[in-house]
Amino acid sequence: MPLMTRSSLLRWLAVALWIVVIFTAIPFVLGLREYFVARWPAELIGIGVILVVVSLCAAGLVFLRRQRRRLHVKDAAVLLVVTTVLVTWTWRLMGQPEEAVHFLEYGILGVLLFRALRTGIQDSSVFVAGTLIGILVGIFDEIIQWLVPGRFWDFRDIVLNGGASILVQVALSVVAPAPSSPISRRSLQRLCRLAAAVVVLLSFCFAATPRRANRLAELLPTLESLVSGDETISEYGHLHRLDDLTSFRSRLSLDDLAHEDGSRAVEVAAMLDASRHKYADFLRHMSPAVDPFTYEARVHLFARDRSAAQARKLTPSTPAHRESMTVAFRENLILERVFGAALARSSYPWAPHRRLAIESAQDENSVVVSKVGAHVITAVSESTLRTVMVAILVALVICDLLLRNRPPSRSPPV
Repeated sequence: MPLMTRSSLLRWLAVALWIVVIFTAIPFVLGLREYFVARWPAELIGIGVILVVVSLCAAGLVFLRRQRRRLHVKDAAVLLVVTTVLVTWTWRLMGQPEEAVHFLEYGILGVLLFRALRTGIQDSSVFVAGTLIGILVGIFDEIIQWLVPGRFWDFRDIVLNGGASILVQVALSVVAPAPSSPISRRSLQRLCRLAAAVVVLLSFCFAATPRRANRLAELLPTLESLVSGDETISEYGHLHRLDDLTSFRSRLSLDDLAHEDGSRAVEVAAMLDASRHKYADFLRHMSPAVDPFTYEARVHLFARDRSAAQARKLTPSTPAHRESMTVAFRENLILERVFGAALARSSYPWAPHRRLAIESAQDENSVVVSKVGAHVITAVSESTLRTVMVAILVALVICDLLLRNRPPSRSPPV
């Protein structure tokens, strides 16, 4: 294997330095956001990302026009589609516009990866390799975030990181010079191994449930903070429909919820009352892996009371006020029907006149899925997910072996 050239070394050094920047910024992101929001509207972050994306698209179109003397419709269409996806995605993140910064972080990483990989890969697999490495870095980003106090694991961030990695490589496939060689067997092996690394790392994340984290914390007490509250990677549960308009997620089945409410109402009510002005302390010390029923009841109470408090700050009958009232009423409905016995024995039930006032102010036709436990995986069971991941991994290993053992093609006799 030829030694790495100075140019190649510098390009990989740039990749490594940018990854270090991404990882070292993790503990400071919240502080930077608070500093910014204290002085300017948070939406300016998202608007800034949109302006950068649109400017880069325009620059790409100008570059193509100058380099090729004629701008092909297909190339322009690809750049415009990538730009539209990023702008639309950023706009949908305006509730938390700082999340859109992932597009810039991983967009820059994608460009640096392409430049570094291109020194050794001369075929179009370079774009897929850049995507897979970007996804790997994005997963490690979230794992580090999980380990940092005050930060949380979020699969949505992996989607943002991966989405940015994919889109930037799609854009580069149009802007960069066309690859000079057909895809080689070695390149396919490389892609199989990178994809297998992604599957292995994701499998670890899907297996990192609170119960396993609890067992690990028993061996390593320094990890105890990682098993409290929502500071977990993967949890599995159920999506329950309360009625045609209201749904919620739970780690427990409806039968288990009913049993817990019937047998532990007094005990749970006492714990809820003890946490009235100590919600943050409750989250630090109550693990959903140990007592999911009490934990979920308290978080639904917090969601209900926070929405009701937000509504009091808004002008009555406005859409925002109606939305907050709707969420507050539906959260209370979940509490009454699912955690009813514990709620009735606590100090949290609403007075009849207050309940009636909030019910009359809600949008009775609005569909609400409670955000409590939004990270709980309900679409597939852990066992099914594990089976799928193992199957994909086995398929990738087999492909790698077949590519390795395949005899080199011979030129036909002249």
